[in-house]
Amino acid sequence: MKILALPLVAILLLISLSPVAADEIKVKTSGGTQKIGSEGSGDLAYYSLSALNEIMGGRLGWNRAGYSVQFDLNGNRFGFVVGSPYVNLNDTVYNIILPARVLRGELFIPAGTFTPILNLACPENVTWDGGGATLRIDSEWYNVTDVTIAAKQNGVLIEIFMPSPLKFEIYESEGNWLNIDFPGGRINRGKILSAINTRHVRKINAFQFDSSAQVSFRLRRNYKKFHHSYKTDPGRLQIAIEDARFNPDSAISNLNRIGPDEKIDVIVIDAGHGGKDYGAIGRHKKTREKDINLEIAKNLAKMIRKDKQFKVIMTRSKDKYVSLDDRARIANEAKADLFISIHCNSSPKQSANGFQVFYLAPAKNDAARAAAQLENAPFLLDNAAVDKQEEGDLAFILNDMIQTEFITESADLAYMADIEMRKRLKIRPRGVDHAGFFVLNSVYMPSILVEAAFISNKNEEKKLRDKKYRKKVAESIYETVKRFKAKYERI
Repeated sequence: MKILALPLVAILLLISLSPVAADEIKVKTSGGTQKIGSEGSGDLAYYSLSALNEIMGGRLGWNRAGYSVQFDLNGNRFGFVVGSPYVNLNDTVYNIILPARVLRGELFIPAGTFTPILNLACPENVTWDGGGATLRIDSEWYNVTDVTIAAKQNGVLIEIFMPSPLKFEIYESEGNWLNIDFPGGRINRGKILSAINTRHVRKINAFQFDSSAQVSFRLRRNYKKFHHSYKTDPGRLQIAIEDARFNPDSAISNLNRIGPDEKIDVIVIDAGHGGKDYGAIGRHKKTREKDINLEIAKNLAKMIRKDKQFKVIMTRSKDKYVSLDDRARIANEAKADLFISIHCNSSPKQSANGFQVFYLAPAKNDAARAAAQLENAPFLLDNAAVDKQEEGDLAFILNDMIQTEFITESADLAYMADIEMRKRLKIRPRGVDHAGFFVLNSVYMPSILVEAAFISNKNEEKKLRDKKYRKKVAESIYETVKRFKAKYERI
């Protein structure tokens, strides 16, 4: 375990400032501006991590005594001790100078020193503007966004993703390192360092400098030569490394295959609910979830079919009831490569808002469990013959029998969808979450469930009734499918 601290100059600057009482700060995201509780001002300001957690879609857990707090976000884990100036992020300890505090029953964290550490765990760029009392969460700031490594017939293919072309320089260094410099690069370091490694790469490094960025790969074996080119849709730098000793049969047999073959071309679109199952109902009695889901699904199917790279299968293309069993059967019999289920969220709390993307894994919070229970309800109705005790057991089993084969790919698909939706939907992003959805648990392919907005929220119900908004949801998912194909297709 290592302990990292801020430079002495930063410490002296913080000490030289005196706090001034404040009540709120602004949090700016692609979905708009929200306000959360704060105390103090400038670099001595604190903000409520309890409130920020609701915006970023993480999970905050208190121990029974209330002295320590765990914050989970995007697969990263923070640990705080109330009254201590140290925070643990994935077994690395950072000194944030000022102690974590509890105010009005919420966890407050020093803005100036904690935000750079928070930034390490986010797919977005997170910055603190003390003078403007504003926390910015910018999903489009990075221009070097992700990395994949795949075995090919004669070596290894490394792909570095970027929204638009960048200048770059590739050079080798001692120790079997291959380095790529990007002048003007802004690198999503946390995302790249979390890239799934293979037996062909010993280590990945990612560095952000003032006016450039660098990604470095330490290969496990000497390589003969490499070629590179830039590809579009999505934008990515491809580096093909030739290895004369490479055994393609043994390497390919060890890969996690996606779907029935190496191509990603069969997409199942699942419009949630239908027929006698209306789904959730908005304040406007004619706003029915089943209708909105179908319209989004039709828009998406039209976009994907026009592309001519894919075959589209819809679990329903009109207003009819399809059981969750049948939806899963349709996908499995088609030997689909991706399964995308489209829904609208609902809550008794009418202020609940935002879009969200789920993948299959045990629910990590009450909101995820509630969403799963809402979408699993039709299955329980289909099995109405069971008594109350059996129904309770069945609900438990649904959340416990988690099919894990494609969790990694499904999680990646969900994060891709979240990024694309943040670009287009000007509502609150609730982040990526996971829960035990029956329809996802029964399909044997990477799969996600998209909640387009809250039909129970007056403003978002209005958006869901808008054709332009439904089209933007479909566009976001379409771009997600293309990104996933570019990243995972093996041929």
